[in-house]
Amino acid sequence: MPERKRSRGVARSSWLIAGALVLLALLGAGLLLSRLRSKPAPAPTASLLPDLPTKQKPLLRAFNGCPPEGDGGDPDLNHLKNRVDEGQYISVPFEAVEKLDWPKTIERRRRAEWSMSDTAVVSHYEGLPLSIEGYLAGSRQEGPESPNCHGADAGFKDFHIWLTRTADEDRSQSIVVEMTPALRAQHSNWTTALLGRIAHDNNKVRVSGWLMLDPEHPDQVGKTRGTIWEIHPVMRFEVEQNGHWVALDTFSP
Repeated sequence: MPERKRSRGVARSSWLIAGALVLLALLGAGLLLSRLRSKPAPAPTASLLPDLPTKQKPLLRAFNGCPPEGDGGDPDLNHLKNRVDEGQYISVPFEAVEKLDWPKTIERRRRAEWSMSDTAVVSHYEGLPLSIEGYLAGSRQEGPESPNCHGADAGFKDFHIWLTRTADEDRSQSIVVEMTPALRAQHSNWTTALLGRIAHDNNKVRVSGWLMLDPEHPDQVGKTRGTIWEIHPVMRFEVEQNGHWVALDTFSP
C-alpha cells in the first residue's frame, strides 16, 4: 500500500512539474511577443524617400557681399540655406516630407551642439533633391535674417511659402518652402504677387529643391506648419496649366 501511494505521489509531482514547465514556456513566449510588439516601428514615411548613400555637396557663393555663412545665427544651417546648386530631383508624395520625424533633442539648437547620433539621423535625409506637388496656402516676404546678413533691401529677403497637400487647406499641416535671395535674383518672375495669384486661383504647383531641417520653429508645428522639414532653397517652381507643367518664369495666369 505505501508503495502504491508513493507511485501516485511521484506521478502527481511529474504532472505538476510538466504543467509548470508548460506554463513557464507560455509566459516566456508571451513576454517575447509583447517586447517585439512594443518595439517602435520605423517611420512609414522613411520608405517613401530615396535612399542615397552619397549626397551632392552644396555649392556655396557669396551674394552681394554676404558670405554663405551669413552674419550670425547657425553658420552650418546658413550654409544649407544658401546653397545654389541644381540637383537631379526625385518626385515624392507630400506626406513623405510632411510626416517625416526628427530627433526632438535638436530643436532650437545649433548643429555644432547636436549629438553624433542625432546628426546621423538628420543627415540620412537632409540634402535630398526632391520634387513635391501641392497647392499654396500663401506666401510672404520675410524680414532681415542672419543667412542674408540682415540686409534691409527687398533683394536680401527670403520668400516664405506654405505648400499644402490639397487646395484650400490651412497652414497647420503645410510644408514650408523658401525662395532665397540668390536664387530669386536669377528669376524675375518669382514674386509674391504672382504667388498670391496662384494661391487665390488654386493652381497646382510642383516645387523642387533641397530637403533641409530647420530646428528653429518647433513651436509652430500644428499651427503655421506641419513639420520643421522644409524644401530650402527652392531651385525650381512650376505651375500646372492646361495639363502641363509651366516654369514660374514663363507662367501667366
